[in-house]
Amino acid sequence: MSDQGFYGETICAIGVFDGMHQGHQYLIHEAEQQALELGLPLLIVTFDRDPDELFAPGHAHRKLLSDQERLERLRRSDSSQKRAVSAGFSSSQPTCVEHIVLSLPFEHALADLSPEDFLNKVLAAHCTPRGIHVGADFRFGAKAAGNVDVLREWSKTHGAETFGHRLLDDGDLPVTATRIRNNLEATDLAAANRLLTRPHHLRGRIVKGRGFGREMGFPTANIAVLDGVMQPADGVYAGFFEVGSELLAAAISVGVPLTFEGLDATLEVYVLDFDDDLYEKEANIYFIEYLRPMIAFPEVSALMEQIGRDVEHTRQIAVETKPQFN
Repeated sequence: MSDQGFYGETICAIGVFDGMHQGHQYLIHEAEQQALELGLPLLIVTFDRDPDELFAPGHAHRKLLSDQERLERLRRSDSSQKRAVSAGFSSSQPTCVEHIVLSLPFEHALADLSPEDFLNKVLAAHCTPRGIHVGADFRFGAKAAGNVDVLREWSKTHGAETFGHRLLDDGDLPVTATRIRNNLEATDLAAANRLLTRPHHLRGRIVKGRGFGREMGFPTANIAVLDGVMQPADGVYAGFFEVGSELLAAAISVGVPLTFEGLDATLEVYVLDFDDDLYEKEANIYFIEYLRPMIAFPEVSALMEQIGRDVEHTRQIAVETKPQFN
């Protein structure tokens, strides 16, 4: 199924890790601790895309991270201790574990394997696991027939131990990607960012817009979002804009500008104290605080006054906020 090699004895963490949120960080941290104790590398087994993209094209959930960014986060060799600290479950020992990320191409040939064939022909073809860490609700194999019990039975005959970790709780509710998406849809950005342990962000290309912002004295960068990552609910947000090595405070408008008739939804960013030509450059947009809903103003002058207040609020938040984007 993959030509990525055989890694010998390892501790495995298996999952899609959609969003790399607090719960995923906890599971990987637990696997790291066992790897540290046994002096083995950590093999993170994931997929090159979310299974929903194969089984429900056009109906898959909006992502919290693009597939590329998810794999980038998993591959960061220096990220383990940062994740552990940010999520509040730091170890008394530093984690010094070799990380290997095995990204399996999620195609029908893989999805149609029985649970036993997945374990024998895929997992065992890449490693000799001594520990396998998954979520308690983990399912795998054709028709999702495999679960933690199937993993445990297989482990008993292959010299491994399986750990089915219950979902991490936050406020007496489990941390899940669905919960974070619901937070974003409800403009509860603070809750979403807490569960992610970082600001929610979008990556996109800057394209030419309508020019209304410049006419009002607030030139905006219009963002064509890449990779189908979920946008927060319509509204105005304070955040940061990153292009190249520059990280700048930004007021962000998501959705339909209601003051003007007949316009489509957009993602527009007013970057404070910055007016360079950015067309066709790629940028990251970080959402720090929800400011207000989209409002239809009776006059453009009233909209301009409100934008001025939004910008000053954003400036204050930027001064008070030390971004943690790891």
